[in-house]
Amino acid sequence: MNPYHILNKLLCEEEELTSEERKAFVEGLKSDPELVRVFTGWLQVHSHLMERLPETKDLILYSLAADGHADDLTHQEASYISDHWKDIDSVVESHPGFKDLTHQIAQDRQDFLDCWGSETASVPQVFRLPAWSYQIAAVIAVLAVAAFATIFLVNYQDRSMQLAIATPGEYQRILLPDSSIAHLSGPATLEYNSERFGRSVQLTGQAFFEISHRPKQFIVRTNEAMVQVLGTRFGMRSGNDMTQVILESGRVQVASNETPPRSIVLAPGQMTDVVKGEAPTPSIDVNIEDELRWTGFVFLRNTPMRKAAVLLSSSRNVNIDVDPLLMRESVTGTFSPDIPIQEVLDALTLTLNAQVIEDEDGFRIVPLFP
Repeated sequence: MNPYHILNKLLCEEEELTSEERKAFVEGLKSDPELVRVFTGWLQVHSHLMERLPETKDLILYSLAADGHADDLTHQEASYISDHWKDIDSVVESHPGFKDLTHQIAQDRQDFLDCWGSETASVPQVFRLPAWSYQIAAVIAVLAVAAFATIFLVNYQDRSMQLAIATPGEYQRILLPDSSIAHLSGPATLEYNSERFGRSVQLTGQAFFEISHRPKQFIVRTNEAMVQVLGTRFGMRSGNDMTQVILESGRVQVASNETPPRSIVLAPGQMTDVVKGEAPTPSIDVNIEDELRWTGFVFLRNTPMRKAAVLLSSSRNVNIDVDPLLMRESVTGTFSPDIPIQEVLDALTLTLNAQVIEDEDGFRIVPLFP
């Protein structure tokens, strides 16, 4: 059995897998890293979308109101949807699949009403559906839609919507439409609209951002927080109902997703945490080299060459020896994981009046003129 055919059947939820198919799929996962990558990516997307899917009640009321049937709501329902409209609408607008889902609810409700009307044409008026039947019909519709909502959203085909996925331990460099760069440190997912970019992305997991300077603010959203910047560099980690933001350079404003939101402004070298439903914690000063080590970046700030060699050796898993005459020399620079180690060392030696010698044991940095 082809494990990719089995995966396709699993994703499309056509029917349950047989015991033979399950066994073949497990064997495929053991022997095929690419199958593991695809399956892991789908699980991350599935979890990411389901975390953002509104409650059934919210979808019903939102769909009724958006479809012009707000008058059919009770006073309590109308008050509820009015108070929560902004939050629900932001979720619906965040992904085309959510918006189409509400349209599907409205269409199914209307189909139900049309069917009921044709079946009861000869029934006395007293037996016809009352005004609240709109809500009953919506409930029936949303129950039907909920059965395939997940796969409908995951398989939604919109080429302008991009979802970059970095599996655990994987690094990915994502060039965004405005020339900003997102460095994903798996596990991580980054969602954005490539055609209608609007300088806005949705992050789950870990990423380091290099934001190009523009007049319009750049926004990074997570399930817990929103970060607004014009142009800067910072790291973010989102998971377990908490977002952590660490600023390397520039300036960022970090706001909670609560209503009304509370925010804090970070200066370079500062960090804050945002727990879901709470305000950002007061900023604290941190050591960038240590707190952003998970990014795979190497941050050198007037760092002695002796320590720089240790950081680079650990980050790139290579051996780097430094001549004793250069040990105390200071170097400065920021190096992303995708820059080859030879280029990093060449850049550093230019400021040291030194040279790089590569041998079977690794690299040696020695004075250019002994």
